[in-house]
Amino acid sequence: MDSSEEGRSRIAAPVALIERLDRDGHVLQSTLVYRWPMKIGRSFDADLVLDDPHLAPQHAELDDVDGQLHLRIGQTINGAVVGARHLQAGEVMALGVARALRLGNTRLRVRLASEPMAPEQPLDRHVTRAALEASAPLWRVVLPLLLVSMLVMWFDEWLDNDPGTPVNTYLSAMLMTLSATMGWALFWSLGNKLFQGRLAYMAHLRLALIYGLIWTALDSALPLLAFATDWSFLSHISGVVGAGVLCALVWAHLGLILPGHRVGVTAGVLTMYAVGIGLHIWFNEQRTGQMFTERYVTALPPPSWRLVDAKPTSVLIQDARALKDKLDKQAKEDQGDDAVEVVSGGDD
Repeated sequence: MDSSEEGRSRIAAPVALIERLDRDGHVLQSTLVYRWPMKIGRSFDADLVLDDPHLAPQHAELDDVDGQLHLRIGQTINGAVVGARHLQAGEVMALGVARALRLGNTRLRVRLASEPMAPEQPLDRHVTRAALEASAPLWRVVLPLLLVSMLVMWFDEWLDNDPGTPVNTYLSAMLMTLSATMGWALFWSLGNKLFQGRLAYMAHLRLALIYGLIWTALDSALPLLAFATDWSFLSHISGVVGAGVLCALVWAHLGLILPGHRVGVTAGVLTMYAVGIGLHIWFNEQRTGQMFTERYVTALPPPSWRLVDAKPTSVLIQDARALKDKLDKQAKEDQGDDAVEVVSGGDD
């Protein structure tokens, strides 16, 4: 607020506030309105002077007519856009409750002093976390997660390799995974720099490490739970759950980059996940005749980990007999396909 506005504020209370917005809807500049009409343009004679080459000297005028706010367009070639309507020179429109408008290349929003104040909106937790991490020491933000992630990667490599495997095998695998994680965080940080004006690399790296640990825990726990409870579907859906964790990570990254578009981002990520899973299941049905790629539980821990009693071998034999008709049908189809290929090859 300049000195002239401070002087007027002692005489009369403001009747409205005009806000200039950026492309994300954030306020760049605000101007108090003490009387109507309010002239807007590039001319110094205007009440609100805007430095926009796409504006006329007296581009538009806001006025209170019988208690309702009206917008009058001056002599301009670009006019104004209010909602889905493009106003030309000389046109008048009652704004009503839709008080967001575009004059030239400038977005404005008008708030009346008489209207009720909108309730406070909750701030996304990722945005709050990123603001705290920007001033926090490195070791408090990322280093603990980084150490835990490296230990988990080392343990996974130890399980996958034979005894006596050289140490450099473990180190190379860990460095490759770590480099991929840091590159992933850098990619999203560049998007943050593009849309928010700040890199926020540590915030994106923290998200990548957290969701990576979550996926590692689920990928290990689901097959073990399937073995312990005899619910094989828990192991079969591990890929679906992994895709969900990846989509949740993308959603969290986009939440930092586009905090003002949370609803659209959520809808887009959910749609992407649903379509991807649907196509995955459809392709599996076409190729293998079942929904999931995994045919059996992949984990084989000690028998003492079982929480349910083992089934007798007669149940296995009975289930195998039930598969006979299906397998015979599949074998005949495969033989028919092979015969067609042989005939086609002979014709060539």
